[in-house]
Order: sequence, then structure tokens, then C-alpha cells
Amino acid sequence: MSKSSAEKRDYSVLAEIYDDVMADVDYETWADYIDEIILEHNPEAIDLLELACGTGTIALSLEELDCYTITASDGSPDMVQKAIEKGQKVHSEIDFQTINFLDICLKKKFDVVFMVFDSINYLHTEIDILKLHEQVKNVLKPGGIFIYDFTTPRNSRKAIRFLHNHQKEISSTIRYYRESSFDGKNRIHTNHFRIVKEDPVNKNKSVVSEEKHQQKIYTQAEIEAIIKKTDFTILQAYDGFELRPAHEKSLRITMVLQ
Repeated sequence: MSKSSAEKRDYSVLAEIYDDVMADVDYETWADYIDEIILEHNPEAIDLLELACGTGTIALSLEELDCYTITASDGSPDMVQKAIEKGQKVHSEIDFQTINFLDICLKKKFDVVFMVFDSINYLHTEIDILKLHEQVKNVLKPGGIFIYDFTTPRNSRKAIRFLHNHQKEISSTIRYYRESSFDGKNRIHTNHFRIVKEDPVNKNKSVVSEEKHQQKIYTQAEIEAIIKKTDFTILQAYDGFELRPAHEKSLRITMVLQ
């Protein structure tokens, strides 16, 4: 088997199969949950900005509600291109942009800024988390809200059981393998992907690409301590996908800030 291998960290390789990797995620329910939070805390909201939108599935689901004007952004040009292509198929009016959420250069102000699927866990330092909050503050309208979720150490310990040594055949020529590990001492969750593409003509030839993604896993107390150093106030910390307070056994916590 001949192969070339290059490790990436920016979803440039994973973008092509991202929707297949995330096929089990109920994005419509997630979009409904974001809508429910908006109705609870900023019911007059119109203009939304999504950060770390991936291939745009949440934004496209929210657009179906016909309530919002949406700008959706991601730091990976490859992921944004996939989102644009998906949007074109359904004649979407979402403004998809490539934006680093630590450098949000937008003149428009928004009623709501949100980011889902523990994207904040990709920030490994307090300095970067503070910078994110400062960037979001600059594009929020007065009274606007910032919504994001993060996963807890309890979630990582449980997730390893089904994430590690997972493999899936995407098509007759593409398959991926995922190794997942959790360093409990340093609280780093690592997902290592190997994507194998076979030559459709010569099965003995293949290209193997790799991406490694590492998340810093935080406790609720740690995140709230960082928020106290920002200009935001915490409206609520919700448990999972419910409008009920987060607790010590929460696997995913959704913060609503103003």
C-alpha cells in the first residue's frame, strides 16, 4: 500500500467527511434548543452570529424557523466552503464567512452571538477565553446575549467508551478511524483521526491523512471564574439541552451571558 500522510489541525482534511462523522448528532434539536434560549432571554432578537459554525447545519436549521437574519462563521475555509455549498442547495440567505473567533472583524452588531458543540474547549488558556469574550462584546448590541456550551471532565470520562477505536466506512473508497483519549490530570481530551482514501481503480493505492484535535476540559467553576473577569454577567448556566440549572453531574453546560 502506498500512502502519503500529513497531520492537520484545522479541519482542512476532516471537512470532507465531517457531516458523516457527526451523522448521529441531532442538529435540529440543538437548533431548537438555541431558539428556546433566545426566546427565554432575548425574545426580540433578529440578528444572529454563529461562531465555529462548522458545515453550517445548526445555522441552516435555525433559518428554517424564519425568525432570524443569520451570519455564520468558522475559522476553517474548508468547513465554510462546505457550508456555502449546503446553503446553495436550499437557496439559503445565510451569510457564511471565514472568521477567526479570536479576531472578529465585523462592523455589524448582533442581538445574539452563539457557538455550540464545545467549541470553547478548543481554547486551552484563560487568556484566549478572555479574548473571545472581549471580541464577542465588541459585536453585540446593547442587551445582546452570548450563548456557548462546554463539556465537563465527567463527559470526557464517559465519552471515551464509544469514541475510542471507532471506525466508519463513508463510501466504497473512504473510511476513517478515530482514537480518543483523556488525560485526566491535565484535562486534555484528544481525538486523532485517520482518513483513508482508496484509489477507485487500484485498490492497492491509498492516501492516508490525519488530523489531531485537542480540547481543554473545564469545570463549571473554572468557566464561571473566568467570566467574572469579563464585562459579562451570567444569566444562566443550563444543564445539557434543558432549561434547568447545571449541576455537578452535568455532562454539557450551556452558558447564557449578557
